Amino acid sequence: MTGTTTGTAVRAGLQADVAVIPHQLERPFRISHMTIATVDRVRLRLIGCCGQLRGEGEIAADLGYGQDGPAIAAEARLLAGELTRASGTETPDRLGELLAGAASAFSAPARMLVEMAFLDRAARTAGLPVWRLLDLPEPGPVRLMHTVPIGEEVPDARPVKIKLGGPRDQEVLRGLVGVDGPVVLDVNRGWGRADWEELRPLVQQVAPTVLEDPVSDDALLPQVRAALPGTTVLLDEGIDSRAAVERAALTADGANIKLMRFGGLLPGLDALHHLAAQGTARMLGCFLEPPRSIAYAAQLAGLCDWTDLDGHFWLCDDPPVLGYHLDSSRPGIPGIRY
Repeated sequence: MTGTTTGTAVRAGLQADVAVIPHQLERPFRISHMTIATVDRVRLRLIGCCGQLRGEGEIAADLGYGQDGPAIAAEARLLAGELTRASGTETPDRLGELLAGAASAFSAPARMLVEMAFLDRAARTAGLPVWRLLDLPEPGPVRLMHTVPIGEEVPDARPVKIKLGGPRDQEVLRGLVGVDGPVVLDVNRGWGRADWEELRPLVQQVAPTVLEDPVSDDALLPQVRAALPGTTVLLDEGIDSRAAVERAALTADGANIKLMRFGGLLPGLDALHHLAAQGTARMLGCFLEPPRSIAYAAQLAGLCDWTDLDGHFWLCDDPPVLGYHLDSSRPGIPGIRY
């Protein structure tokens, strides 16, 4: 990692330090519409008197998704400065209210980064892990899927999540016919009508447990769902608001909730509650993100049907596994324990 940039905002003894660290992936991560080779890790630290770390957040920004690391850092620096001038930010409800009010002026990744640092600060002050501060269910074992980007071989590990929408889709699907599941297929909206009609018989033979974002045209979703009565069809791309969640509940079987799209854990929690109230399926997902933001999201795992939180394995040296626990022995954001 090279090329760190920093900035600060100061008020009443609380300093916000922001750093952007470019990160080159050891191997590219390919999905239907792009290949990811680099991300920017963006870190926000809240520093108190005598240099004491009071709260910390870290995300990863990918330009392919319109996430500009330096721009997010500048936003986070400004928003953190505004929050240090506001009262009651140690209270999650008040913090959520302030961040919701900032939604029109600040991007979702910037709001998530700031939310992480301030909720971490609030939990440390209270002597609690964040999930307990928010009265969430105690996180149990976080069960994962082994994600396979386009172009990589499908392992024997199960459950497995296979990215499709590439030139070898027929070959990949043929190799999955008759294999034991559970198998999740994620097309990232990579199939048009002609692709779906050509591949439908193979998809029906595979009978995936979950089919995520199968088509680029939502008008095809009724046809897809009718062809796969035993498959849960989820939407992901563009699911970033209450209105989008409501659309997913009406047109599909549920949604994949990613905190980076919603602006943090608090709005993500609201989205999961809404899906549950509609009786629809809930997946908790991620981008390629550092372990801290993955652990932050994993605090919601107990509210979901599936957890797809393995994005940190592309940004750290931890060997991929199919599950982990959260270490809540210290107050603040838990760590990942294998």
